[in-house]
Amino acid sequence: MKKKSLDKGRIGLSSAGNKRKRRKADGAAPTPKNKSVRPSKGQSSGETRLIQKMRSRKVNLLKVHAAMGKLCLDAVDKEVHKRFKVIIDTMEYDITKKVMNQILKDPRSVSLSEFDENLQPYIKHYLFLMKRNKRQP
Repeated sequence: MKKKSLDKGRIGLSSAGNKRKRRKADGAAPTPKNKSVRPSKGQSSGETRLIQKMRSRKVNLLKVHAAMGKLCLDAVDKEVHKRFKVIIDTMEYDITKKVMNQILKDPRSVSLSEFDENLQPYIKHYLFLMKRNKRQP
C-alpha cells in the first residue's frame, strides 16, 4: 500500500513537470521581468518613445513628495502626502529641475500661479510645512 501512495505522489510531480515542458513546447513566451513598451503593428519606434516618456517616473515631483514626507507630523499631513502621490501618478508631465530646486531650496520665491491647478494645493501645503518646521524648536 505504501508503494501505491508513493507512486501517486511521483505521478503528480512528473505531471507538473510535463505541464511546464508543454508550455515551453507550445511556444508561449515567458513573461518578461522588465516590461517594456513595444511598437504594435502600424506604430513606429518614435511613437514608442513617446509612450515611454508618458509612463516614465516624474523624478522631480517625487523629490518634492519625499521632502514633504519628511516634514509630515500629523494625520492631516500624511493624508495630503498620500493624495499628492496619487496626483503625481496620474499626471502626464513632470516639473522642471529648476522649479524643483526653487521649491526645495528657496520656497519664499515660489509663485503658485506657475503650477497646474492640480498641483497648487500640494505645493502650497509643502510651503506651509516648511514655515511650520522653521517655527518649531
